Amino acid sequence: MPFFVKLLLTINIDGASRGNPGPSGIGVVIIKNNLKITEYNEFIGEKTNNQAEYAALKKALQIASIFDSEITVLS
Repeated sequence: MPFFVKLLLTINIDGASRGNPGPSGIGVVIIKNNLKITEYNEFIGEKTNNQAEYAALKKALQIASIFDSEITVLS
């Protein structure tokens, strides 16, 4: 019987603000098989740190859904 391992997408995210609230941005990097598939960053305006982190997760899930349905998120 062959041994099969499905490699999941690994998603690294971060969201931050300068001040709380303040100017904020998000970053997303998606990796599969130790290869970077895509990355994304965006200025999202005046937000709190928590809002920026949530926005990063939301965007990461939107992007990842194009590639796979099974993922691991590192925040």
